Amino acid sequence: MAMWTDITDPQRHFEMVAPARALREPVLRAAILAFSSRHINRQRPEGDTESLKYHNQCLELLIPTLSCDDNEITEELLAAIAILRQNEEMDRKYYPRNKLLHMLIALAQDNQFHLTGTTRILNTMSSFGSSGGLGEAAAWLCLREDMYISLTSQSPLRTNLQSFERSDVFTRTDDFAWSNRMVFLLARILSCAFNEDSRTGRFYATLKGLEKEVDDWNESKPQTFQPVHFIPRGKDYGQQFPSIWTLLPVHVVGLQYYHIAKIILALSGCPSPFLPYQSLQRSRDVEKLVRGHLLNVLGLAASNPRAENTLFTARHSLVAWGWILRHKLDQEAAEELLRYMESKTGWNTSHLIDSLREQWKSELVDD
Repeated sequence: MAMWTDITDPQRHFEMVAPARALREPVLRAAILAFSSRHINRQRPEGDTESLKYHNQCLELLIPTLSCDDNEITEELLAAIAILRQNEEMDRKYYPRNKLLHMLIALAQDNQFHLTGTTRILNTMSSFGSSGGLGEAAAWLCLREDMYISLTSQSPLRTNLQSFERSDVFTRTDDFAWSNRMVFLLARILSCAFNEDSRTGRFYATLKGLEKEVDDWNESKPQTFQPVHFIPRGKDYGQQFPSIWTLLPVHVVGLQYYHIAKIILALSGCPSPFLPYQSLQRSRDVEKLVRGHLLNVLGLAASNPRAENTLFTARHSLVAWGWILRHKLDQEAAEELLRYMESKTGWNTSHLIDSLREQWKSELVDD
């Protein structure tokens, strides 16, 4: 499962370093065992009591450390929290758009204890985001987890992004660094788009600057990010998603996050008032643009089976914008992708499928 966490890490810290550290770090060991046993037992109808046992062991070691201000927060502890966060998400249930925010309001109800603990650590221990090693790898994983919550709940990002600004991903020129730059760019967009001060003149100026950075990233990205094979949707074998093959999983991540950034920028609107016809026309144009980028996000996940992490990104995107798939064949393809994801990774998708079906009932078919 380290391929999920190490997808933008050329040093593969969760595969190469975390297991070795777990031999002498009980908290990290318990977190790994909880997550792996959950994955192994995902098909058992009676549940996975083994995973719960290790999860509780990890909490018994973790909570006293987080509760005491004098205890040092180590990179092994941060990695353990990030792994527990993934373990929790395997049981996440998705609801229609109007219920998402209510589901995520109260900490006691939404099971975000570990995400809250992680962001508190990152916000007070600013060295993690640029420390290198397992600590920085865990920090980037925590950031992506926070971004998923922000994306699906349309809520402000809680991670302090300043802790990442001195990371060497902004000076390196390898493809892993390029993908992480787009991850960070999307994080900045989420912080702006869902901020309480949105819809002001300053907001639109900031968003315009971020849009230019996204376009510059796309125009200057290395040649290796170009798909080695591309077939537009519906052009071959009746497929609904575009077929987009890339060289490596890390390229899929960068491209997916680029398309998600373009979706959020498009939906963020414009401060200028429109006449009724202009407003309706712009609404249709934005919907068409969002649908196109969403299909690319889904197509990238479906086309690159080695990049399992990108299935999670596709699922989170469907939580946020799945309602925009009006065509029946697109809807069926989305359901098929979600079922494939559950069989491949063990992450529950049935609740999301039910939620999408309820939303699609009220939508008209639109080619």
